[in-house]
Amino acid sequence: MLIISSCSLQFEKIALYDEFKKPILDKATKQVVFSDAKGTLWSSLSNCGDFSVTNETAYKGNSSIKLTWTKSTNCEWLGFGNSFNNWIPTNVKQYIHKKAISMFVKTPSNKVNGIPIVLALEDFAGGGSYLFLDSKKYLKGLTIDTTWTQIIVPLWHFPIGDEVENDDVDLSSIKQLKFQLEGSGDFYIDEIELIDFDTLQYQHLLNEVDALKPKGKTPQVIYEEGMLTKRGWGTGEKKCHSLHERSDTLGNQFIEWNYQTTECNWAEWGINWNDWYQINWRGLTEECTIQFNAKLSPDSEFQMIIEDYSGHYSSIPINASNYTSSDDWIFIRIPLKLFKLQEKGVIMDQIKQLKFKGVKRGKICLDDIKLVSI
Repeated sequence: MLIISSCSLQFEKIALYDEFKKPILDKATKQVVFSDAKGTLWSSLSNCGDFSVTNETAYKGNSSIKLTWTKSTNCEWLGFGNSFNNWIPTNVKQYIHKKAISMFVKTPSNKVNGIPIVLALEDFAGGGSYLFLDSKKYLKGLTIDTTWTQIIVPLWHFPIGDEVENDDVDLSSIKQLKFQLEGSGDFYIDEIELIDFDTLQYQHLLNEVDALKPKGKTPQVIYEEGMLTKRGWGTGEKKCHSLHERSDTLGNQFIEWNYQTTECNWAEWGINWNDWYQINWRGLTEECTIQFNAKLSPDSEFQMIIEDYSGHYSSIPINASNYTSSDDWIFIRIPLKLFKLQEKGVIMDQIKQLKFKGVKRGKICLDDIKLVSI
């Protein structure tokens, strides 16, 4: 017996798509296709949105889901769902690492970065596993617009058996796939189904999307005269170092950094040249260098560090002994590939800053710090 207590829950016995053909289930593989299963498609949006199957547009066949909602404080649970197999228990346990949920989405008119939906695998005992539909992980593209774009969600990404998240679901007895709506949205959705999909295919998807992202531009001026205090941190007189802008006899400004770490272990500073927004270095690793003019006191040494907004970083040492010792300015060029940023997990379009960390003691003057093409 199935008891529904919510008066806002509506059931409609309809074919999800016009081209309905009863699925033939292979007992050996249990290939389950959501788009071909008639099932009972239901929705619960109350007065907070509209849900319908429309003939206005379709990725395949003649119909798709038309969905518009705004979740305000007066709205309770919003969403829709469907059985995988006409409310017959579906066993996906042995295929959790071999399949994914696939769907196609588009908007009626505008462009958006994501779709605020939480997917849920629900079993017949009421247990469920919930996963936010993160477009950065699952969208086969960069944005959702008026053209159909595929979303692929690997089943193994659902937090199965996670006691902290209370995700305790029986994968051998899946009842339905639910879509929990958050925020607001206006979308068409079509061809929701289970597809064969493995970890190699998922990595290929990520690589394919990564290649679509815009490449960084050059040159990038990292240090601009008169901007150190605004763009940098660690300036002024500190316990382990002093960091100031100085001027030469011609009025040209440069960075002067004095540090000593024999009695303290913190002599660091950093600079961002995009008002502390993310900086894009995507696609520049093999074709760019960091170049600057410097005066290095004898035996001075420091670390140059590149860090992203997720905390990933890579560093290389700069040692005065590797350069001609003189009181004059010297020109230093460091190929960006020497940092091995990808190997260190640095996200190339989320660069946060260029950092400098002193070793022992030294006096360094820096000027004209830039990222340039080779």
